[in-house]
Amino acid sequence: MERSMKKIVARTVVAATLTGLMLGLGGCVSEDQYQRLQTAYDQSQAQLAAAQAQLAKLRHEISSIEAQIAQDNQLLGAQHGGVAALLKERNALEARLAKLQAKYNKLLALAGQAPKLPQAVNNALSQLADEYPNLLEFNKKLGLLRFKSDLLFALGSTQVRPQAREALKAFARILNMPGISDNEIRIVGNTDDVPIRRNNASVMNPTNWYLSTNRAISVMYVLKHYGVIDRRMQVAGWGKTHPIAANAPHHRGNPLNRRVDIFITPIKIKYNPYVPASEQVVPAGNNTDLVPASSTPNMTGGNGQ
Repeated sequence: MERSMKKIVARTVVAATLTGLMLGLGGCVSEDQYQRLQTAYDQSQAQLAAAQAQLAKLRHEISSIEAQIAQDNQLLGAQHGGVAALLKERNALEARLAKLQAKYNKLLALAGQAPKLPQAVNNALSQLADEYPNLLEFNKKLGLLRFKSDLLFALGSTQVRPQAREALKAFARILNMPGISDNEIRIVGNTDDVPIRRNNASVMNPTNWYLSTNRAISVMYVLKHYGVIDRRMQVAGWGKTHPIAANAPHHRGNPLNRRVDIFITPIKIKYNPYVPASEQVVPAGNNTDLVPASSTPNMTGGNGQ
């Protein structure tokens, strides 16, 4: 379109030029000829002005189109970058998901081994739970024996109650049964969300973390006294961070969350050349009913967790 307009402009310019030459060279022309030439010249000038206006309009339109194209390209580039960023984020999330899935599958496989206790052991643990229904419960699927802290310990104390020792003594005998006598044991203390009261008795247990861990240690010492070698046992404390039921409002706690969980894991202890030989095998057991004071250290403190 622009090319055709240029041709029109060129013809118009040529016509105007010829008209000018004729006016300049004609010398004497008639009035009628002059008027015709003037009219032709005026027309050519009008056509030239119209053509120039049309060219200006076209240049403006072309510039607008080019600007729009440039803007579209910029938007496309930005959109491409956005898509690339989204793809990168998605790939990162997929990679993270894959790692989490692998970790989940590994934990799931490990958890799946927990119930694989000998039937005789499962029966013995179930019978123990039936014998002490108010003190403990047995979860066969998890290989978990759960003791209620309110019956294991006095208010704010880490000393195992005398009536609870009998249940722990029977549990120790089960832990030394053939088939699981070298399984590792994990003892985990838990509290509710009632804060520890600050007083002289709370020196050993300034927080629920201390209280939960020290209670697990006390249980470990009782089990050790009744023949479970300490190399098999791991102790931990979750404090108030792993409740199994809602705590009452305003940090008033829940008895269900005050507990000691003992897991019989599928992991076996292995021979360690740096450990005395006497500790490499499970001893026959200790039939003494009295627990020496040194075997359950006094770590009293806190409040009614």
